Amino acid sequence: MNYLDSFSDSQIFPAGTGDPIVMEAVDICKSFSEGGGNQLEVLKNINLTVKAGEKIAIVGASGSGKSTLLHLLGGLDSPTSGQVFVDEKDLVRMSEKERCRVRNNYLGFVYQFHHLLAEFSAQENVAMPALVRGISPSQALNKAAMLLDKVGMTQRLLHKPSELSGGERQRAAIARAVINEPRCICADEPTGNLDKATAEQVVQVMLRLNKEFGTSLIVVTHDMEFAKKMDTIYAIENGQLKAI
Repeated sequence: MNYLDSFSDSQIFPAGTGDPIVMEAVDICKSFSEGGGNQLEVLKNINLTVKAGEKIAIVGASGSGKSTLLHLLGGLDSPTSGQVFVDEKDLVRMSEKERCRVRNNYLGFVYQFHHLLAEFSAQENVAMPALVRGISPSQALNKAAMLLDKVGMTQRLLHKPSELSGGERQRAAIARAVINEPRCICADEPTGNLDKATAEQVVQVMLRLNKEFGTSLIVVTHDMEFAKKMDTIYAIENGQLKAI
């Protein structure tokens, strides 16, 4: 029996259970050394709660700390002070090995540039996080095919990134981000490298997957039209996070 024939979408992407809060930042501060003993304080006492299925946009001027905040929330960097909880697990107190496991199990990432591996097909690229998690190659590839179908790429499974359009590469990156059934997707300017029409297609893919699978979505973006499609918009101003 084919793997996909034996599982419904609800089994592949089970509904969240327990606490509806999937991520929480508590009093996050982040400073960088400027040399000469000076410290540049980029983020100041940031507090943020992300609930299951919630869509959040983070906007602000270039250099305001948007991407820095997203990296802290995703465990890709550590705050100078404060705590970040993902599924009630404190990322700050973990070893790097433990953070990698939490990122792989609970989070998905989408960037402005797709970061697909050039030597692998779209299907193989999407399957990578599942393979890292220990899912068998046949199951991972079948699951990748199902997700690529959902983002409109059924006919492009075996194409390598160089054979895909910019929008197709980004849709493949989104499929890769959700293959491990993350509680939350962290997206950093996911439409920033696309033309307006292609960007809108990518936005609709992300919104559809959010609605279908109930995965929370945190998007850093300069595109206010995209931001307005989220449940809540936050702006970073002078290192502080404010709802707008």
